[in-house]
Amino acid sequence: MKMAKKLLALVLTGVMAVSMLTGCALTDAAKAKAMEKALNDHAQGNAQTIKYDYKSSLNSKADKIWEENFKADDKKDVTTDTVTAVSLKGVANKGYFYYIVEQPKNDVKTYGAWVTAANDLHTEVAAKVAKESSKGSFDKIMDHNTSTAAGAKKKVEFGVSYVSKTVKNGQDTKTTKYAVIVFEAAPQKA
Repeated sequence: MKMAKKLLALVLTGVMAVSMLTGCALTDAAKAKAMEKALNDHAQGNAQTIKYDYKSSLNSKADKIWEENFKADDKKDVTTDTVTAVSLKGVANKGYFYYIVEQPKNDVKTYGAWVTAANDLHTEVAAKVAKESSKGSFDKIMDHNTSTAAGAKKKVEFGVSYVSKTVKNGQDTKTTKYAVIVFEAAPQKA
């Protein structure tokens, strides 16, 4: 009987741990889908020219951008609302763009919370989407649309990481939550 109780307690502990871990992942996925909906429904109005597509496979790139550029330095300001080109350590012949936005204060799992940020992000991204970057640098966001039909919407894939940064200013500390949105750069011209 004692052995059965111990085994049951161990199984229950494992189930609780797994549910906690997947709960965070599901919340982040819900936030990303809400952002995707805001980008597609509201950012472009009736004349939608870009289809935004959330790809969880790009989330690790957003994590890496945050780690390499902002996490370690608690005094470094985070530049928000600007699309910035970046190359990542250990990733050869590929470029990325990132955009950091402060997370809305209200329910970030609903697309309504992301409407303002989505409008600003779309304005920054729209002019940079193309099939190819220039010969010298990664300067365009990858258009993943394979259609050659006239008037076909561009397709932009993005990943996102939800982070927070605590900045010390003398005795005071301030913690701000951010969303790091990453896009793959278009390949360079040959």
